[in-house]
Amino acid sequence: MPIFGQGTRGILTGRINDSTGAALSGASVVARNIATAEEFRGTTDSQGVFIFPSTPIGKYVVTIEAVGFRRTEIQDITVEVGQTANINVSLQVGEVAESIVVSSDAQAVINTTSPTLSNVINTRQVRDLPLPGRNPLDLARLQAGIAVVGDDTRNASVGGLRGSATNVTQDGINAMDNFVKTSSFFAISAPSLNSTSEFSVSVGTVGSDSGRGVAQVRMVTKSGTNEFHGGVFWQHRNDALNANTFFNNTVGTPRTKQRQNFFGGAVGGPLYFPRFGQGGKSYYDGRNKSFWFFSYEGFREPFSVTRNRTVLTEQARQGIFSYTGANGQQQSVNLLQIGNFGTINPITSAILNAMPLPNNTLVGDGDNTAGFRYNANGSSPNDKYVGRFDQTLLENSSIGSHRLEFVYNRAEFLLKPDTFNSIDAPFPGGVNAFQSSIRTLVTAAIQSTFGSRMTNEVRVGHQRAPVGFLRDSQPTAPFITLPGLTTFDNTFMSQGRNTLVYQYIDNFSLISGSHAFRFGGDVQSITAITFNDAGINQTINLGANAANPDGILNAEFPNLPAGATGVGIANRGRQVFSNLVGLLASSNAVFNVATPTSGFVRGATRSRDFKQRMVSLYGQDQWRVRRNFTLNYGVRWEFQGVPFEAKGLAIQPVGGLDGLYGISGRDNLFNPGSLQGNPTTTIDFVNGDTGKKLYNNDWNNFAPFIGIAYSPDFQSGPMRWLFGSEGKSSIRAGYSISYLQDGFTVVSNALGVGTTNPGLIQTSANNVPTGVLTGAGVSLTTPTFAVPTTDAANFLINNNNSMWTFDPNLRTPYVQQWSFGIEREIANNTAFELRYVGNHSIKVFRAINYNEVNIFENGFLGEFLNAQANLAANGGSTFAPGAAGTVPLPIFSTLFAGLSAGNGFGNAGFINNLTNNNVGALAFTLANNPVFRNNRANLTFNGQPAPNFFLANPNASGITALTNASFSNYNALQAEIRRRMSKGLMLQANYTFSKTITDGGNSQSTLESYRTLRDIRLDRYRPSWDQTHRFIGNFIYELPFGAGRRWLNGGVPVLGKLIEGWSFGGIMNWQSGQPLGVFAGRSTFNQFNVGLNPAQLAGISFEEFRNNTGIFKTPSGVFFVNPDMLNVTTNSRGQATGATLLPGMLEAPAPGTFGNFPRNAITGPSFTQWDFSLTKRTKFFERADMEFKATFYNAFNQANFIFGDITAFDTANFGRISSQRGSPRVIHFILGINF
Repeated sequence: MPIFGQGTRGILTGRINDSTGAALSGASVVARNIATAEEFRGTTDSQGVFIFPSTPIGKYVVTIEAVGFRRTEIQDITVEVGQTANINVSLQVGEVAESIVVSSDAQAVINTTSPTLSNVINTRQVRDLPLPGRNPLDLARLQAGIAVVGDDTRNASVGGLRGSATNVTQDGINAMDNFVKTSSFFAISAPSLNSTSEFSVSVGTVGSDSGRGVAQVRMVTKSGTNEFHGGVFWQHRNDALNANTFFNNTVGTPRTKQRQNFFGGAVGGPLYFPRFGQGGKSYYDGRNKSFWFFSYEGFREPFSVTRNRTVLTEQARQGIFSYTGANGQQQSVNLLQIGNFGTINPITSAILNAMPLPNNTLVGDGDNTAGFRYNANGSSPNDKYVGRFDQTLLENSSIGSHRLEFVYNRAEFLLKPDTFNSIDAPFPGGVNAFQSSIRTLVTAAIQSTFGSRMTNEVRVGHQRAPVGFLRDSQPTAPFITLPGLTTFDNTFMSQGRNTLVYQYIDNFSLISGSHAFRFGGDVQSITAITFNDAGINQTINLGANAANPDGILNAEFPNLPAGATGVGIANRGRQVFSNLVGLLASSNAVFNVATPTSGFVRGATRSRDFKQRMVSLYGQDQWRVRRNFTLNYGVRWEFQGVPFEAKGLAIQPVGGLDGLYGISGRDNLFNPGSLQGNPTTTIDFVNGDTGKKLYNNDWNNFAPFIGIAYSPDFQSGPMRWLFGSEGKSSIRAGYSISYLQDGFTVVSNALGVGTTNPGLIQTSANNVPTGVLTGAGVSLTTPTFAVPTTDAANFLINNNNSMWTFDPNLRTPYVQQWSFGIEREIANNTAFELRYVGNHSIKVFRAINYNEVNIFENGFLGEFLNAQANLAANGGSTFAPGAAGTVPLPIFSTLFAGLSAGNGFGNAGFINNLTNNNVGALAFTLANNPVFRNNRANLTFNGQPAPNFFLANPNASGITALTNASFSNYNALQAEIRRRMSKGLMLQANYTFSKTITDGGNSQSTLESYRTLRDIRLDRYRPSWDQTHRFIGNFIYELPFGAGRRWLNGGVPVLGKLIEGWSFGGIMNWQSGQPLGVFAGRSTFNQFNVGLNPAQLAGISFEEFRNNTGIFKTPSGVFFVNPDMLNVTTNSRGQATGATLLPGMLEAPAPGTFGNFPRNAITGPSFTQWDFSLTKRTKFFERADMEFKATFYNAFNQANFIFGDITAFDTANFGRISSQRGSPRVIHFILGINF
């Protein structure tokens, strides 16, 4: 039974019988923590049951005394976080002075009290299982019901749900990334293997005392004990020990160089101040009351990334441009003699001369531009510090016992330079950008016990999680972009965020008769402070513009080749010329507002201050209706306040959903000429001093929980054989509701950022500067600030501008969960469980764009088909009417009136759309592109003006609302076997057979428009994280040799040291692949989700296609689609360089239709991996040992392939596999000394 869903303790309970098996009431029970000597006292009730509802994790000795019975001592009872330790024992008749000792086998291995599906990753698993990255959360994948794509535990799905359905706490406090909340098993506090004691994972039917979310992960930090313990370690990874990837081996590419070093140590014990040099009693002896623990873990990985930058050759820097002429001979021309300017610009000359000369011709044209190749060196030092202090304030006093707990976590991360995001300096010695984060998590708690029946815990915590992508120094001059070359400046500008969490928790427990009541609450305040300097430094682009030509004619290049080759050569010459003379093409800079009244401020960062407040209250009861039947029930109330921007820097369409639809009016879609709304929509401030919320508060979030646990006690017959005696089996079932909390990215993208609800950010551009670059630069004007503004005004500024709002009645998403299972002890310390688990997520966030382009009611589809026929009649060069065999195109003719052929019937993009059936893309271009703005006003429908001819709101590229429109369904059969450590073996293995159906993905903004608003049922599919089959097992086996083991436990000391302390651990994993589909890559219906429009089955059925997928290894390469269905191209060595699907099998859907290839109905390649660890611990003192450990990740070097490119049926690498999932075999060595 989980206790205090966000707490750090467990429950210790048991049932005491007399020698006849009858309940023994009034027996005295004392549980003593072996490590700290802390004691808990109680008595058994009328059913012979005792319970300690809030017990610190660890090992205990439980002593039971009753008049007329022998004193019984049960040793090594383990209490785990969020779990119930249940012991069942019968006392023997005799005197209390007589005593017997019972082994820990008396601790039940069966859960007979709670329906919650939960397991613990214990200290031994954290320490001894293979864990190359030393992140204990990677072991969360060991639980049933968790779908992992490859080995990516961080982004796993629990119960088929999004990442936001998981709640991760460390020492009871929120440890999630609350800004980008899409990862299930990621803790911003960066837990360390060195400091983590254990953690529990609950995956279904969680109780009312659990926090937000369905899956609950509760990590607990190690604490000090009455004895000093600690150790130091060093862990090393070296590419010399590792295997190469499958594809590197195929082409003979050597292994990537890599050197990783982890190192650190931990120490803890009682707080002790000796009296040095004086003898006698110490100043302070904290045994049994004051304990401390400290851990440090460091990580170092130097790296080197090869960069190849494009620079000018030495002669090109003098203005001499060279090329191969039409006659094959080398030609050259002095650009300074043929252009409008004949002098090298001193400013650009200084920039070009600061750039190194080339050292290779892998990039550039080889004559005028070439490559400068070098290694960008860097490092990624990470350091983690953890401290914990525990103090008993009062013990067994008249006002109870009280214990203080304080934990401090600090994690420092640095990646310098940040080559991962390619924001390192373009050239050696330049300005680098780096990634930095210093995260802290602080927890303080007071745990109070009042007698044997009441406990209370008050816990407060603070999380601080800054993440910065920062420049070494800020620019002092405009950036200069050089056409055709690598820009000398690092144009990346600093950005980052800091998420702050303040949390207060109170949990109270009361034992009353056969009831165990729990009540509590949780208050959280979350703040996300963001900044982004992108674009605020002016950029000057070199080149030519209509008002500032370069004056160079193609005819001035002697012997220039004809056609596109010659044009390309001449254009490259113009680029070199522009760089030399500093010819101005354009300039721009981004302007932001600092406050709602500041207007646009040059150089101001884009800063936002998001906040959200949350409160939850719960009450729960565990009622022992009978000694073998327990009823759990409760309710939790959740309030998640509406997020807001504290500085008032947020703007929204006035009128909410009504305002989105503009001139058409709400829900008046696909009805051209019906004008029921307003011609324009106002966009104005919300939050801040306006008093306007993004949406209304949701107050009625009540989450019930009910479940049973029944331990059958049949006295005879086949049911006795099936279920065993009482406590040997358990039937559990439950139902609960849990509310979900998403991150700030769900709202941050909708509050006036970029082209979404523009008005607080605007780009000022000068597109017609004249002359060349001088010290005066290029002038820019500060944009006019106009909020409130309108959608029409914004659309005039940028046709990509869109509106985003919130459903005013947006509700908190929630998940209904249910489970039914049978658990049976099949051997000592070993249990088997079979269960059905299901859930249904409801009112899940989904942002929907309602501005779907119309091609049906307005007749555009028919005109598109006529345009295709005209194109064929005209030989493919134009689709204009008038020639023989063509038909009139009134819609196109209206829109193209007065425009050149390049913007109309001869436009290459439009012809490409016609060729590829892209009716949706073509319609949206006509509806959105400013070239056609004036002519759109002339469109009519049924003789009436129709500004909404194509789009419901013609004044916006998109009109998006965050809604509760998404859902998911999950059903699973789960089987698990568990054996706790006994006789040298610990084992856990589980299998999950499951299916998930949803209509939405796991993106940060949740923006996922329907395939079409005309039929939203088309969006039901298996998501990428659906996993039909998954088996995973783990074990730790202590080899039975040496001191304290079964064999060779005496004899020669040297031999004993060699054979003692060996253990072997492993993780075995097999899982089916990801759901896949084949798509058309066409917009044949509308402008949405081009990549998700299925292909059209033509010369093959779906079943035939599916039967020809799998892993096909051939001499030319590896394929996911049978090579017999492909045209494979190869190089001189016979290795595949491309693959296309044979003609006639799949094709593009017809205009106005979707393809019929079922979405995500194919299963990709499966994943198999074996990880092992071998550990040797050698004692060299009574309390000290040396540890050597080797871990083998992907020990058998299994190549797990990523499915080939089937994103579109006509791609150039269709079905060809060129990468593998996960890593090849990786070996780590760990050395340590422990005491």
